[in-house]
Amino acid sequence: MRRAIVATEEATLAWIAGLANERLVDFPQTGPAGGLRFARTSPDDRLTFADYRPTVLPPGKTFAPANEVLFTFAHQADGSFRATPIIDRRPRVLAGVRPCDLAAIALMDHVNRDGDHPDPHYLARREATTIVAYRCSKPCSDRCFCAAVGSLDSDEGADILLTPVDDALLAEARTPTGEALMADLDGTPVDDPAPLVARHRAARPQPFGRQLPGSPDDLPAALERSWSSPLWETHTARCLSCGTCNLVCPTCYCFDTHDEVDLADPNEGHRCRDWDSCMLPEFAVVADGHDFRPTVASRQRHRVKRKFEYLQQKFDSRPFCVGCGRCGAQCTADIDIFDIASDVLKQHGGTP
Repeated sequence: MRRAIVATEEATLAWIAGLANERLVDFPQTGPAGGLRFARTSPDDRLTFADYRPTVLPPGKTFAPANEVLFTFAHQADGSFRATPIIDRRPRVLAGVRPCDLAAIALMDHVNRDGDHPDPHYLARREATTIVAYRCSKPCSDRCFCAAVGSLDSDEGADILLTPVDDALLAEARTPTGEALMADLDGTPVDDPAPLVARHRAARPQPFGRQLPGSPDDLPAALERSWSSPLWETHTARCLSCGTCNLVCPTCYCFDTHDEVDLADPNEGHRCRDWDSCMLPEFAVVADGHDFRPTVASRQRHRVKRKFEYLQQKFDSRPFCVGCGRCGAQCTADIDIFDIASDVLKQHGGTP
């Protein structure tokens, strides 16, 4: 059995801050503009679990940053090219990761490890990262619908799992890495953590967050039947095609690449990868200007079907929407994927 202890919140937060003495540590902190973000922590920082709300960007984006150099290249004297991969293997800790984001990281691990093209850049960062997760006692925002899509109790991928119980925290090591990291966390040993976890769950509000008008298991079939539905036009009438919903989503992973070469020395350069967005008007434009998804409605339909149909079927997994609510919260037009999924179930759910 892995180590489990009950510790005070104060001791746990001091322990997390202290980890920054030996490695990079990211923890949810308030930024200059007032939004919460996973930011680099120093040993002297005063951290808190209080007043948590979803960070603007999910913690999983740590493994696939918005802009990165994949490799450098150089033209050699013999006419060949030398390519040197840029791989980030710095040890780091992601602490304070909520279950919905943990579910998203598990999905992205699957995509980047088991997909058609394993990504060495993502995997190097992921394998060098220890995750300290934190179970939610209440919905983190009025947009939350994690319970409705089955991510409320996600624990896959956590090295250490923190559970609020009464006025203390149950800390459970889930991996050998987590057990080693907990060596410096003082607390009272627990032989069987299950009753404490059950007490935590019993104290949570019911229902937990927003609830869909049907099962998410029915969404793939309902989405197939909704292809020509007017609901897509209805839900995109005010969409600005800005792509924010994609950028803040913990399971969106489309990207573009480009090469940068110094004109003063064109024999050397580097290849960069940048986030992309299927909601941008030019995303599906191909040769001769043909656009596979020329309307906002067709792009929104594609986005929702990827979350609840395409990727779920491709990877034989849970939905790729984890119910964090970020896309609706950050949308300047207040378009919410929860509302779209609800209407799909209402209008196209059930037996055809």
